[in-house]
Amino acid sequence: MPDREPAKVTDREPAKVPDKEASKSIHIDPASEEVKRLVQSQFGGSAQQFVDSKLHREGDDLQRMVALAALTGQERVLDVATGGGHTALAFSYHAKEVVASDLTPRMLEAAERFVVSRGRSNVVFQQADAESMPFADADFDVVTARLAPHHFPSPPRFVAEVARVLRPGGRFILDDNMGPEDDELDAFMDRFERWRDPSHVRALRLSQWQALCESSGLRVHHTDPLTKKVYPYVEWTERMRLPRAESAALADWLLAAPPKCRDFFEITVRDGNVVSLCATFGILIAVK
Repeated sequence: MPDREPAKVTDREPAKVPDKEASKSIHIDPASEEVKRLVQSQFGGSAQQFVDSKLHREGDDLQRMVALAALTGQERVLDVATGGGHTALAFSYHAKEVVASDLTPRMLEAAERFVVSRGRSNVVFQQADAESMPFADADFDVVTARLAPHHFPSPPRFVAEVARVLRPGGRFILDDNMGPEDDELDAFMDRFERWRDPSHVRALRLSQWQALCESSGLRVHHTDPLTKKVYPYVEWTERMRLPRAESAALADWLLAAPPKCRDFFEITVRDGNVVSLCATFGILIAVK
């Protein structure tokens, strides 16, 4: 492991939350500490499942993030809410150092076992709250966040923190499930994501992430069009330990979906059972 520990910040003011008009429609959960405790409970009990998850372990989006980062090998990278450590691992092959942070200690432990088992020694693991990071101003060349920000109670505070810890010219690479711009489809996706996982706060729309970045002083450099990822229904619900009765109720609700939603989210049914569905995901790069 690298000798240098991530810099600590003491006696600093918290990052300012953007208050521009563009970010006013962003959902902010008032019970943020309760949400964070729920996240720790949900993910702490499923840590190894997230390490093993095909959705998190594989996918063109992970290599797409690395390619878009255009690393030189000299960068210090922060991976926020590292989960199973897949993004930290992927970037560790191309960066000088990666700091893998997560709110949940048991998730960090599982991620560290996974990354170390792959022979990587340039990844440091540190517990951190994405909305109040224990890192110095302008401490990183790149900040990544993959398949996690939809769990953050205050996206504006998260983006403000990203802007704070990035060096001038640094890049923020976001890859997450994002709600469609269509109101009906957005509401439908929000409903099934929350039902399956109570710690899910909101999959913001790409336009909302763009507004948050701009209002935090980050210039949006690139966005990929939204793509769809398949959720195998049984694996998807079992990973979050959804009780059997709730899984059945959610399946019944999906079976009764309006045609527009059923078609868009590609709800696949076999012998009267939901086999899979899709959700939308996007990638955004912003520069400080």
